[in-house]
Amino acid sequence: MQDQSTNLTKLRARMAGIGAQLDGDWSEQLNSQLHLDRKTTECAYWHAGYYQALADVLAMTAQPRATADISDTSSPILVAG
Repeated sequence: MQDQSTNLTKLRARMAGIGAQLDGDWSEQLNSQLHLDRKTTECAYWHAGYYQALADVLAMTAQPRATADISDTSSPILVAG
């Protein structure tokens, strides 16, 4: 099981890499906004990427967490008992 902070670090690194590409090489391709046209390949790829991003976040947040030594913390995710 990976630590939540490790998962967040990986997500932040992935975002930084994608952000750099969006600001750099990909910025000109985004000007045409083809991802907004439902009948384009760009739209399908955009939605596939968004779907995968949501799946990654859900998988990360759904991982079981150790409950030892958490008596002084509160979390709506963990069930008491």
